[in-house]
Amino acid sequence: MTSPVNVRYLSGFTGGDGTLLLRRDGATLLSDGRFTLQIEEECSELNDVYIRSGNETMATAVAHVFGKSKSGRLGVEAESLTLAESERLAEKLPKTTIVPTKDVVETFRQIKDKSEIDAIRKAIDVAAAAFADSRLILHRDHTEIEFRNEIEYRMRLHGAEDKSFSTIIAAGPRAALPHAVPTSQRIDGQPMLLVDWGAAVNGYMSDLTRVIVFSPTKKLRTVYETVLKAQLAAIAAIKPGKTGAEIDAVARNVIKDAGFGKHFNHGLGHSIGLQVHESPRLRCDHSTVLKPGMVLTVEPGIYLKDWGGVRIEDDVLVTKTGCEVLSRQVPKHFGS
Repeated sequence: MTSPVNVRYLSGFTGGDGTLLLRRDGATLLSDGRFTLQIEEECSELNDVYIRSGNETMATAVAHVFGKSKSGRLGVEAESLTLAESERLAEKLPKTTIVPTKDVVETFRQIKDKSEIDAIRKAIDVAAAAFADSRLILHRDHTEIEFRNEIEYRMRLHGAEDKSFSTIIAAGPRAALPHAVPTSQRIDGQPMLLVDWGAAVNGYMSDLTRVIVFSPTKKLRTVYETVLKAQLAAIAAIKPGKTGAEIDAVARNVIKDAGFGKHFNHGLGHSIGLQVHESPRLRCDHSTVLKPGMVLTVEPGIYLKDWGGVRIEDDVLVTKTGCEVLSRQVPKHFGS
């Protein structure tokens, strides 16, 4: 395993230089001397650790450890191992077949256990508390950047180790950009403010979006309530056995029937965990069947050029009989 996220998931190691070699009879974590003590702290249950010397490359270290197995095939993570690294491994192991693999560990990561769900709940609580605090001190002279900084600062005050992703703050017409980068534009005079934020706690992510309404016009109410109706319908449809495509269609049809179909231009949602974007996805081309323990975002949106946009996003746990909205503590009715 060369993906840092997968190495952490399987071993607990969070350092910046780690490769995990899995065998039928066990596993070896390979790293360097900077992380010796960290490995002792984080990976107490791991029996086999190889610390490479200062002039020893990771490819050389892997070849040394792998050579003891006498196996003729070595699987590598195709999406995290670079071509150059793969070539170096092939040079060190000329009699070994290098086999690219995909989504081996990611498939296991789709289903969260209790400790993972608890960490996600905490990440949501932290994000929710930071948003509530920031709302209290929000004033119209704030710029998008200033409000972003406020929310990220308050997430850390409440216990976040980091933000989940680059916080999106978009006022007025800029809310039509689903992934708007905050600017020095002031919030003053804008009808709405789109806020997409999340906290990381113990490595696990939250991901939420709300729209703060300043000028509750008829058009804004119509767009907002259409998005909310679509989101609630999709959440009600989530249960084991449904596919990501089926849930996406529920929300998309609500927005289409309201006349805004072409203005919903992204998938309905994605799984969250050690990464903010994981599999499965709620998207028209995803046939993955939902199972208990999956945690998904549900985030329909409508984006109108030169006017603005509305997206409402919650984090939802698939249960044995349906689902649980984990972020229900963050208000989302119009004007909240």
